Amino acid sequence: MSIISRISGFFRNKNQDNPQKEKKLDAREYTGKFVKQNGFEIGESVALENNRIVVKSKDNYMAIPVDKITANTDFIALGGFDMDESLKFGKEWSEKRDTLKFDNNGMMILDIQPPQ
Repeated sequence: MSIISRISGFFRNKNQDNPQKEKKLDAREYTGKFVKQNGFEIGESVALENNRIVVKSKDNYMAIPVDKITANTDFIALGGFDMDESLKFGKEWSEKRDTLKFDNNGMMILDIQPPQ
């Protein structure tokens, strides 16, 4: 675990005055890490959306529920999960991602259709 993660975790724990608040997931803690299941690397986490981590493998994307994570250190370790469902959600995420449009400054363009 990096020193920045430890320091961030220390301050995050100090600010948990209300335990009834729903914990919001921080994408920085889940993205840019290699993902392993049973010791085998299955890909790299590239996004966090709808309580799922999106994992880019060699051939496709998978969207795996966060509750299937058994450890989140220098890499993400997974327990068992439904592969077919994860591939389905990963494909949906990939198709949605491919439809986003950006201007020359890298800002997302909202393509709003006029009412008919």
